[in-house]
Amino acid sequence: MNRVRSALAAAVLIPALALVAQASEPTTVPSNVKELQKARHDHYHKLGDSFKVIRDQTKGDKPDLAAIKTAAKVVNDASINQEKWFPAGSGPEAGKTQSLPAIWSKPDEFKAAIKAFGEAAPKLQAAANSGDVGAIKAAFGDTGKTCKGCHEKFRAEEH
Repeated sequence: MNRVRSALAAAVLIPALALVAQASEPTTVPSNVKELQKARHDHYHKLGDSFKVIRDQTKGDKPDLAAIKTAAKVVNDASINQEKWFPAGSGPEAGKTQSLPAIWSKPDEFKAAIKAFGEAAPKLQAAANSGDVGAIKAAFGDTGKTCKGCHEKFRAEEH
């Protein structure tokens, strides 16, 4: 019976783990671009949720520094290698996405935008780790500006 369970678990887990690995570390356009687009959407949704945690906590009288620290780590982790989420062929031509064609038609501008985010996010994490609410608010504002700058040029509004 244990062999049957092991075989069944392997049959279910191996394909699932492959999909998770593909979703968390895309480097090329997968055979199913829709999967990549969903993984990208989920990635940025998680990033947005972390921004909301930091925003909400820094507005309160007694911010939860542990929650801020956790959220800032998510933001920093998300800032690493952003270009992996935007391989050629994963734009609007491949299906519904908020990613604008400018990502691929203006690659130097897009690289500059993601570089700015990649430089600001570690400062936010460092501020969160310090526990200094004033520093967190300042770093959060700076990081948020990099997000806004990218959204204005490279992201369509959600419908």
